[in-house]
Amino acid sequence: MPFADLPPVPPPAVEQVQLFDLGQLPTDDGNVDLRAVKPRCPEGRPGEIVVCAPDPEKDRIRPLPDTYVVEEGLPRAALDLGGGVSVDVHAEAVAMPGGAVSNRLMIGGKVKF
Repeated sequence: MPFADLPPVPPPAVEQVQLFDLGQLPTDDGNVDLRAVKPRCPEGRPGEIVVCAPDPEKDRIRPLPDTYVVEEGLPRAALDLGGGVSVDVHAEAVAMPGGAVSNRLMIGGKVKF
């Protein structure tokens, strides 16, 4: 009786591939620079220690001058329905068990009595 289900033929052996490293590209002509981030520090001479750090003042937010004055902010998001009844919309942040914070948008109603 012939074999009905022969095992599949195995794929040919994979050839050994040489690894490609962009850091080892020759830069004889000086036109190939594939680094994503340019070095911030100048290169030092042999035997010299070069210390560099980012400028802490570069991204610092400065205080507003005294001449900047907000005379009126946004109005309160509330609506008086009459008869001592009002509705408002406000945001709320409440600490939940486990340290999570629940940010909520709330609609509130008030009745004066």
